[in-house]
Amino acid sequence: MMQTEPQQKLFSWRSLSIPIGITAIATAYLIYLLAHADYSALKEIQWSLNILHFLFLALGTVLIRDAAYVYRIWELSDRKLTLWQSIEVIFLWEFGSSITPASFGGVSLAFFILYKEGIKPGKATSILMFCSYLDNIAFILAFSGLFFIIGNDMFDLSASCGTFGNLPAVNAFRTVGEYVWVGFLAVAFSGSLLGFAIFIKPQYASALLISVSKIRLLHKWENQIHHIGEDLYRTSVEFRSKGMWFITRVLIATIISWSARYALANVLIHGFASEEFSQLSIFARQYVHRVIVMIPATPGGSGIAELSFMALNCEFIKDGLAPFITILWRGFNFYFYILAGVIILPRWLARVSKKQIKQR
Repeated sequence: MMQTEPQQKLFSWRSLSIPIGITAIATAYLIYLLAHADYSALKEIQWSLNILHFLFLALGTVLIRDAAYVYRIWELSDRKLTLWQSIEVIFLWEFGSSITPASFGGVSLAFFILYKEGIKPGKATSILMFCSYLDNIAFILAFSGLFFIIGNDMFDLSASCGTFGNLPAVNAFRTVGEYVWVGFLAVAFSGSLLGFAIFIKPQYASALLISVSKIRLLHKWENQIHHIGEDLYRTSVEFRSKGMWFITRVLIATIISWSARYALANVLIHGFASEEFSQLSIFARQYVHRVIVMIPATPGGSGIAELSFMALNCEFIKDGLAPFITILWRGFNFYFYILAGVIILPRWLARVSKKQIKQR
């Protein structure tokens, strides 16, 4: 992660145009579905203060999500970042996640951002690796808790989707959704390994990776694997000494952020299109959705995110309104960050460039 030039190129307008283009196509498809659907459901929406109330609640979930992440990055940087720097880092990180494949998650760009903010490369790598661990643990805890409460109903996608139930994309994603427990097990396994490497036996994990890197078939990636081993050990040294109270604080912030992220769907569905459905079931369905968008198919999950969201939540939404709710949902968790990134990025680049010139 020492090179910053490749990361800087990902901030180009060309890189930005790809996810926006794919999302625009997906949005156009959703609008097409709306245009060919029964307009009665849309006509029944009463644009009153009550609707405005739910839109503000939706925005509130976004702000809570970001505030928790701002606090987390502030703590993980040993409070060396100012509040405004922490805000910029998080918004640019979310911006980066929107223009890179889902599993890549803007990590490379996040390293570039932290590095430009004066965080040393080793420290920046440790922060990002620990963030990955926290995100995995938060997901494992929430997914497990929801499954304990709801049981197999969490994966039951047999309910009718009304008008859009016969669409191939809807059927495909609903079929995949029934098997997301496989993805959960993969996340749980990787999260457990990462926790073992960071908190229990970092020296064993590092030594194992170095040994693995010497296998002939993996010789091409020997340096990369070797660096991962070193990064794991450095992350362990960095955060094991922080104490349980520190770990608990940043983990709680992570859980709050992810919970607010998924509560957005609850607010929109309940505000516009819900009948008598369990809010917990809707919330749990967002964790099923997360497993699908983890697949690094497109930058920011563009296209996949919209269609899978509609497919997995259509049973909770009044017939005919699924594309409309999906467009609103995507506006809050994608276009919002694209707009914020486009506004913040030029000023941020000018500021960090000016700081570099002064340091020479």
